[in-house]
Amino acid sequence: MLLELRPIVRVRDLAASIPFYEQFGAEVVHGGHDSGWVLLQLGVVQIVLIAAEAPGVELHFGAAMPLDELERRLHRAGYPIAEVAFDRDFGEQLRLRTPDGLEIKITQRDG
Repeated sequence: MLLELRPIVRVRDLAASIPFYEQFGAEVVHGGHDSGWVLLQLGVVQIVLIAAEAPGVELHFGAAMPLDELERRLHRAGYPIAEVAFDRDFGEQLRLRTPDGLEIKITQRDG
């Protein structure tokens, strides 16, 4: 199973945050100030910035395998999916919690 990590950073001020990350060499790939989110490419890593009232970080994974197959695999291992949801920007998602209670989201990776 191949997973690709793409952290999602919730920021209070998107307009101020974009130039901050650009100082590290990040480039805007998708989105913008008007969309409420941006996808940044920073070397080999992609980071999503989302405008939000409360700052924080979410772990978001892109899966190379079909989500229904991954859901069955996790369920058989004793890790139930908390929710199967559809996100306007990311598509279908599996949402579950780690043993420590951290929420993670998994979507089907493009390509």
